Amino acid sequence: MLDLRKLLLMIQEQKGMKANMSLEFDCEIETDDPKPLVKVINYVINYLTALTDQPLEISLNPHRSGYMMGFAVHTDKTDLPPLSDQVDEALQLYNASIERASDPGKYVRIIITFV
Repeated sequence: MLDLRKLLLMIQEQKGMKANMSLEFDCEIETDDPKPLVKVINYVINYLTALTDQPLEISLNPHRSGYMMGFAVHTDKTDLPPLSDQVDEALQLYNASIERASDPGKYVRIIITFV
């Protein structure tokens, strides 16, 4: 089992990043290989930090029959690059999906949902 809360805290510590984190306990997924998920999370963090100079907002919550991992930033950027197609492929290993919502010039939010 992979504890998503511990994973996010480990990534935050290793990156030395400033983030406001609201992480629920007992959010675990079954996997033998966490490396692709770590790469996806790092990609999302790098994607969002390129859009702002403010701390990221990161959340982890139970959601229906799974979990929802959210990343959000305030941004003044209006030209937002698309997310890589490789992210969807990597998340399929975890029965997860990704969604980006934004209001260009105001905020960008990326949500990874595990079912």
